[in-house]
Amino acid sequence: MLSEVEEVYGELRKVAAIHLSRSVSRPSLQPTQLVHEVWVRLAGRGWKSKTHFLALASRAMRTVIIDAIRARLAVKRGGDWHRAEVPPGVEIASPAMSLSADQVIDLDRALEQLAAEDFRKAQVVEMHFFGGMEFKEISEALEVSMSTVKRDWQFSRAWLYTRLAPREGSHLSEN
Repeated sequence: MLSEVEEVYGELRKVAAIHLSRSVSRPSLQPTQLVHEVWVRLAGRGWKSKTHFLALASRAMRTVIIDAIRARLAVKRGGDWHRAEVPPGVEIASPAMSLSADQVIDLDRALEQLAAEDFRKAQVVEMHFFGGMEFKEISEALEVSMSTVKRDWQFSRAWLYTRLAPREGSHLSEN
């Protein structure tokens, strides 16, 4: 039992690292903090499998990070805290993309719109782009075929690109 917990914890840290690598540079969260916050949010909820749990955890991590970015932006725009000035153009950096905090918020809003139209397609983006899950893992978690997941991914990338293009385009990778 303990080895299963250690395995899941290790995978949660990997997912957290992926999320944070696509987060604002010098994020206020560390992978361990993110994993623990997600664990608290998911405690007591049922899941079908380890893959299903990781999918839920990925969504929860996205929510925690977006909440942290919104809080940081709120503080930056007039909170009561004493703070250092953040130079313009602070970006979300990873080898695959570079997004500003405002672009992450825009991406989150676009994903919410996509979820309102087709929840599964939004889940595919969330699991693959934010959670780093492979298409096979996503198909298992969503209980659909790999070809459905790939079609959903292609559609969603195009859909998000049209929503985000005015802000210099979407930087979703080709994978």
